[in-house]
Amino acid sequence: MTTGMMQAVFCMLLMPVALNAQPGHGGSPGDQRPFERIEQLKKVRLIEMLDLKEEQSIRFFARLNEHDIARRELQKEKGEALDRIERLIRNNAESKEYEKAFDAVISLDDKLISEQRQFLAGLSDILTMQQRGKMMLFERRFEKELREAMREAQRQRHGYPGEP
Repeated sequence: MTTGMMQAVFCMLLMPVALNAQPGHGGSPGDQRPFERIEQLKKVRLIEMLDLKEEQSIRFFARLNEHDIARRELQKEKGEALDRIERLIRNNAESKEYEKAFDAVISLDDKLISEQRQFLAGLSDILTMQQRGKMMLFERRFEKELREAMREAQRQRHGYPGEP
């Protein structure tokens, strides 16, 4: 898929997000459909980029889903640990209490890194080395394409002409 085609697809997917963010369009902040669409697009792009076969795709996404669940849980715990630090600051806590809270955040960061390392190592029976390399680069590329598409959607919404 060319960059222009990707931007067009992203724009179509993001237009409901942009409209829901506008007052009077009836969109609720809890509406997850646009984000689910982006997740679906992300999966399609991963399949394309990694050139996954059907069985390979099924096994890969099963592992990816498990990894995402574990990662989200760890990120939630880290958020709670950071909330605790915020409360300590508000309450002018003692240094000892900060140290415990800092250790908790650092420990959760270590667990996140370990989870990522285990996930990548665990893909060796599904993906080739080149596919794993592509997967590691995918997130950065996908986020860049998403940002570009969002900027383009915003330009179109405000009537700005596209850049040459």
